[in-house]
Amino acid sequence: MFLNSGLFKPVVISSLLSVFFSLPAAAESLAENVNKNKLLTTFVLKARAGEIWRRPEWRALLHLPSSLWGERETSLVDEPQFFLSPEGKKSAQAELEATLAQLFSVTENNNTAVACRFPARLAWLRKVLDIDKSTLPDYQCRRLNNWLAKLGADGLSVIFPVSVLNSPASMFGHTFLRLDRRADKKPDLLAPTINFAAYADQGRGFGFAINGIFGGYPGRFTLAPYYQRVKAYSDIENRDMWEYQLSYSPAEVNFMLLHLWELLPAYFDYYFIDENCSYHLLALLDVARPALNLTEGFYWDATPADTVRAIANAPGLLTKVTYRPSLRETITARAEALPLPEKKLAKALALGELELQVPLIADKTLSSQAEILELASDYLAYLQASRHQAQDIFDLAPEASIIERRREVLANRQHRLLAARSTLPVDLPAPQTTEPAFRPDQGHRGRRLALRYGNEASEPYLQFDFRWAYHDLYDPDGGFIAGAQLEFLAPSLRFYPAENHWQFEGINFVDIISAPGRNYFIRPFSWKASAALRRYQFDDEARVLMGDFKMAAGLSYQLTKRVAASVYVDTQLLLADEFTDSAALGLGTSTEILYTLSDKWKAGFQAELMQYVEGVSRTRYKASGRLRRTLEQDSALVLELSENKEFSSSFLQAELAWQYYF
Repeated sequence: MFLNSGLFKPVVISSLLSVFFSLPAAAESLAENVNKNKLLTTFVLKARAGEIWRRPEWRALLHLPSSLWGERETSLVDEPQFFLSPEGKKSAQAELEATLAQLFSVTENNNTAVACRFPARLAWLRKVLDIDKSTLPDYQCRRLNNWLAKLGADGLSVIFPVSVLNSPASMFGHTFLRLDRRADKKPDLLAPTINFAAYADQGRGFGFAINGIFGGYPGRFTLAPYYQRVKAYSDIENRDMWEYQLSYSPAEVNFMLLHLWELLPAYFDYYFIDENCSYHLLALLDVARPALNLTEGFYWDATPADTVRAIANAPGLLTKVTYRPSLRETITARAEALPLPEKKLAKALALGELELQVPLIADKTLSSQAEILELASDYLAYLQASRHQAQDIFDLAPEASIIERRREVLANRQHRLLAARSTLPVDLPAPQTTEPAFRPDQGHRGRRLALRYGNEASEPYLQFDFRWAYHDLYDPDGGFIAGAQLEFLAPSLRFYPAENHWQFEGINFVDIISAPGRNYFIRPFSWKASAALRRYQFDDEARVLMGDFKMAAGLSYQLTKRVAASVYVDTQLLLADEFTDSAALGLGTSTEILYTLSDKWKAGFQAELMQYVEGVSRTRYKASGRLRRTLEQDSALVLELSENKEFSSSFLQAELAWQYYF
């Protein structure tokens, strides 16, 4: 019936006309797809002929570093969305061909197109395969272009905040990148920075360190203004900072940023020892200049000091180094320039012990008034950053309301100090802080081998020591924090020639000393902590291997520029079958004096007394003297003499050691 109706002819004619007029467009689209497939096939065959996925540039873009046994074929990136091929994480070729295929695909949202998500890959493939821009879809990538324009970077600097022993995440220091804007001559403090860090949902204590060692957290790249980093590291954590300006060209910086754009949504499993902040920043620098190969040699670990040493040693890479003192160093410098009465006045004003009144400082010169107020303001800022006025680590944590009230009181006091300073019509020069003689990259290397010849209780021996990391109090101070010791994984093996006998002497798992010098304004506590297996002498001449755990708290003072002294209250737990319930608990005290005779010579005296109160009733003591002579930057001789009483009668010990740093 429908066929006989009058509607049939118009419908058929309309359909035929629609098909007729759409044929040219369909034919054009088909021809375009055929042409793109031909182009894609051409570029894929060209890539295969040259095996360009093996080139260091592509491997750097996929984060495929070399290993001790050659080139690794598994990417360090752990974010699945970073790869366009299902086999992309383990196949550089598959990822390259998948990238080529999707570069020619069209998407309605330009910002989500592969060309906009992976602009560094696109730029490199266009260059290597000679891909004409006109053959690719016309993507606008507005988000990417706006981001690049906002950054406006044309230079790079590596920033190194020195170590802080109170934080497991920062014991070795830290590194991040600053994006410099030289052409615009904008202030450094406003420059963007690039940071790589572990993202954890807990505090930065022991659990954080354990998870960080075994890759328990994702690591990500983030950006923040430089002034925020300075406030966090220099003002709050009181860490000196070193700025290493690099010779990257604006084009190299731009290419690195294109790759950073690719990495911002991605994550890496964070490993505290090797795949950490410093390593991944080196890998990012390698992307812009692959010939540097900065990550080469970092197969087992990557400490921040070693990575900045690699940067400093790379030919033509380093152009300038700038030292930025911490707030603590600034306060010390200001205080040294003032007589004691004015120091006392500045401290009392900062602590709120004296109210700021005009008659209080009116008898001083304008310059002295300004110096007192600036010192008081800096010291109050230090107290605010420390989050407690008394700086007492043994204080119980106050309630939130008390903390908030304290913050309000300190903020009001700071406002009054700054307001008073603003009324004085005098400009003061910047405090004359002393720049350290050695930069972090100029210090000794962390690993150390030692060969000792010794005599213990009239029995000679040879001892072989290894230390994986990092620094002890008798190592050269250049490039390291004074009064800081951090040693990890230090096993020892001893040989007795008279008996032709080898013996495992022990291993230091960790040995930390934080002994910053106290002064009139800065009054930190010192502490020690260690965990080891070591041998102790018993009456039957047996030398028993036992677990040895120590903790101590105390005070340290810089008596002169060359002499430092510390005193501690010590605790010790020993684990061995020789004790009641297989454990012995001791309480005692120790003291140490360090004397830096010259750049080559260092001497020290140490005394330790320990009374065991559980597990065994014994008194142990040790009195020792040590003399160290630096031969070269990477070697030294150490002489040590001591008298010991452990779980036996007292005995003398003498050792001469040769140490080699590498």
